[in-house]
Amino acid sequence: MKYSQHTFEKYPTCTVHAASFYPNQSPSGAEHHLIFTLSAKEDLMAAKENCIAVMHACIEEWLAQEPYQKATCVFARYFLKNSAELRPQVHARRMFPAPCALSFIEQPPANNSTLVVWLYLQEPEAFSEKYTHFWTTEKFHLGENVAQQTKKLLTDYQQWLQAKGCHMKDHCMRTWFFISNIDVNYPAFAKTRTDYFREIGMDETTHYIASTGIEGENGAPGSYVTMDAYAVKGLNPSQVTHLQALTHLSPTNMYGVTFERGVALQFDDRKHIYISGTASIDAKGNVVEEGNVRGQTLRMWENVEVLLSAANATWNNVAQIIVYLRHQSDLSLVRALFKNRFPDIPTVIVMGKVCRPAWLIEMECIAIMP
Repeated sequence: MKYSQHTFEKYPTCTVHAASFYPNQSPSGAEHHLIFTLSAKEDLMAAKENCIAVMHACIEEWLAQEPYQKATCVFARYFLKNSAELRPQVHARRMFPAPCALSFIEQPPANNSTLVVWLYLQEPEAFSEKYTHFWTTEKFHLGENVAQQTKKLLTDYQQWLQAKGCHMKDHCMRTWFFISNIDVNYPAFAKTRTDYFREIGMDETTHYIASTGIEGENGAPGSYVTMDAYAVKGLNPSQVTHLQALTHLSPTNMYGVTFERGVALQFDDRKHIYISGTASIDAKGNVVEEGNVRGQTLRMWENVEVLLSAANATWNNVAQIIVYLRHQSDLSLVRALFKNRFPDIPTVIVMGKVCRPAWLIEMECIAIMP
């Protein structure tokens, strides 16, 4: 993995952190993960529209140069301070038209800036035509309660996959569920998801899906659950390794929900590893280092390292990290810990409560290796 960082001369409040994977040391077929961040300067905070203009100007400048000119942005996620207000402004600018999958979620950047942007780019030769990648974003329903919205969301997604010749059990590799007021709504969401999985043939005897369930909103009043997902068509079962059974980590949380801690996808000349939202947990599902954010961070790293190792990967293969914090007051310590341990890996820290109140921090990551 090749890492780089850059602060823009014209807009010194904006910085990009980049990770690039080159297969077999070749310049073609590369993949790039980019995270653009803004500092919380008062002049930017005073005008949210200006923040978006600055962010997009920096993105355009960065993508216009090598090695990104030939690459296509296939996925973009905006972490927003105020989704209802900012999402329409971003859409109006049409920065990333289809087929790029756009994800907008209200998870305020922990540094109190207005937005952070994560981009995933692929060069044309990155994957064989035998693979079809489906990035699904911003799926939600209005009305009724959490359980009914969750059931409708999953049912619609399964039907959409079936229309593509796919099935959630066999082809969906990664999900992100963003749940409003998570301390109240998570139990109903979790039970509904588990029940639906059983309906379509997923249980503890088969496998589940690598997933993150975290607090977040889409800006639509009355929406409790938002889903992003990633599915792949063309992989044989032998090319998919669910990491759950290979680790010492318990798959079950306090609500009885089971999900894979990670998944490794073996493509022709590279392997993708998606590590689920991972917190400070022991093999029995207990919270470790309760009330101690430093201790929870160290245990969380240990758990992620075990998962990466199960896929024969290391931190040197990690292309991006997302960190979720429950308390803003923990930012200074957590940011220092991550900068010291992972100074080069593109990382974003956002405010998002984990599904257990005792968990102060959670992280997820993506790794790419030959």
